[in-house]
Order: sequence, then structure tokens, then C-alpha cells
Amino acid sequence: MRTALFMSCCLTLILFTGSAFGAQDTMPPSSWKQTGPQAHIERGLDLMVQGNIDAAFKTLFGKSHTKETLDKLKFELYSLTKKNGKPFAYEKLIEQKAGSSVVRYRYILLFQKQPTMFDFYYYKSKNGWLLKNISFTKDVKKIFVR
Repeated sequence: MRTALFMSCCLTLILFTGSAFGAQDTMPPSSWKQTGPQAHIERGLDLMVQGNIDAAFKTLFGKSHTKETLDKLKFELYSLTKKNGKPFAYEKLIEQKAGSSVVRYRYILLFQKQPTMFDFYYYKSKNGWLLKNISFTKDVKKIFVR
């Protein structure tokens, strides 16, 4: 009887502990929204992966850049999509800080035929984070350069 009771207590403890560890991997509630530069970038990249490039650029840049600059970047991205297929995913490669007010994020956007590297530069003003620059390259070798 003691052995059976001991075994059932151990089994209960194992099951309880396992479910507690599994809960750590769950996603936050859908109403939860992450803020900051990384969340801003990922909202824009999500839209690119969904094929909505115009909305992606509107999300990323808002009204902070000239129409000519945005049109040039959109054209280049549409050309990449036409040549390499639709992007299907992205990955964060690095986050590099310069003090507490400037940060660079490097992501790769994965197209059907090849990856494209994006660098996003943010500045933290007294009003919050501002996207100051974005650059991208198709040169796969540069992905490995810090």
C-alpha cells in the first residue's frame, strides 16, 4: 500500500512539474502587444511575408521619409520579389547597441531563391524610437560580416 501511495505521489509530482515547464513555452495572449524597435520591424516584415509591401513600408516608415525615397525602396523590393519569388519567412541575426539611444537590427528576409539582409537603424529620442535608416543587400557573404 505504501509503495502504491508513494508511486502515485511521484507520478503526480512528475506530471505537475512537466506541465509547469511546458507552460513556459506558451505564447502570450493575443491581446498582448510587444512594443519597441524589434516589434516594429517584425510587424513590417510580417506584412512583407504576407505579400503586402505597401502596407509594410507604411508600417515601417509612416510619414517620416520622402515619397521618392519610399518609392525607390519599394521598387527595389518589388524587383527582388519578381526575381527571387515571394518571401516566406525572416530571421533576426543581430541586435547591436551604441549606448542607450542608437540600435541596429540585422534581419534576413528569406525569398524562394536567396536571402536578403536588412539593417534597421533606430534612434531613441525623447518622444520614443524612430527608424532613421534601412538598408538591404542580396550579397550573401555580407550576412556573415558584423
